[in-house]
Amino acid sequence: MPVRPNVLERLLLFRLNEGPAPILDLFGAGAFRAVALAIDLGLFEALDGSDRPLSATALADSVGAHPDGLRPLLRLLAATGYVESGSAGYELTGTTERWLTTGSETNMAPWFAFWDELVFPFWTEHLETTVREGEPPRSMYEWFDERPERWELAQRGFRAAATVLVDEIASKLTVPDDARTLLDVGGGHGLYAVELCSRHPNLRATVFDAPAALTVAREEIAATDFADRLRVRAGDYETDALGERYDVALLFNVLHAHDAPECRALFERVAASLGPGGRIAVLDQFADAGGSSLGQTGVGFVGLTYRVTLGADVHAYEDVRTWLEQSGFEAVTEKTVRRGGPGNSLVEARLPS
Repeated sequence: MPVRPNVLERLLLFRLNEGPAPILDLFGAGAFRAVALAIDLGLFEALDGSDRPLSATALADSVGAHPDGLRPLLRLLAATGYVESGSAGYELTGTTERWLTTGSETNMAPWFAFWDELVFPFWTEHLETTVREGEPPRSMYEWFDERPERWELAQRGFRAAATVLVDEIASKLTVPDDARTLLDVGGGHGLYAVELCSRHPNLRATVFDAPAALTVAREEIAATDFADRLRVRAGDYETDALGERYDVALLFNVLHAHDAPECRALFERVAASLGPGGRIAVLDQFADAGGSSLGQTGVGFVGLTYRVTLGADVHAYEDVRTWLEQSGFEAVTEKTVRRGGPGNSLVEARLPS
């Protein structure tokens, strides 16, 4: 977890500038790598599966590590709040148990793996070039295409991030009582479509995405007892037919991969796939949604990430509203999403009846 200086440390670091505050970023970077390694080793799972605290020696034997190497890793994990250390050994904190173990419905471990194994290696290779030249030599999605297993790892990460949001989004999203069909454009892992079908028994959903992106969606659908109401369609949502006369369409975490003309063209394609009165829902991070310090940091972080990985950026809500209206939508509204990190907003609009 983020390093949390005490009152005196905050005074010295931030108010009096008597210490190097940037060192907190160094500590945070190290903590991230420590957590990523702990996940990869199965360290948290070993502790979660034990009914008692475990010593460093017992943990090392369980995960195939050396006790002398594992002890300093455990000390850092304890200092940052991921494990608790006592005379009987180590055990999980409530935070780790909720967010980083497979037994939890909100397991974020695949999200950490996505950043550790995909995003940050791509950053390392292309960050400086992107800053100097304005865009990376290729997008991360093109890099994924070279090894399809990267797509699966990415979609598992996207799904993990969505577990934090899905309940709030499904509760806030407007699905009319008479809605029967839903199109999830770029829906990848399929979690949102599955959740909405579970809440609306008369709804049928199509998850539309690139062929390599749909492996996790197929697993998600197969695990339900209403798989007959869900299907996947492989294709390019910028060029291939999306279908027609849908009642609701989702564009979740899609816009940030596209520039303004592409976003407007995509809205027009979605509008053409909806029936009269059809609704669109857009979920993304918006440039003007980060009011707090944490929010501004979050939006800045994802904005730089999108530039390095996709040659793209976050958009402003007002621009998105304009593009929707230019594409024939009306009654555009924005709802703040409180879970899952700062900057997220849910935007809804509808076509005339």
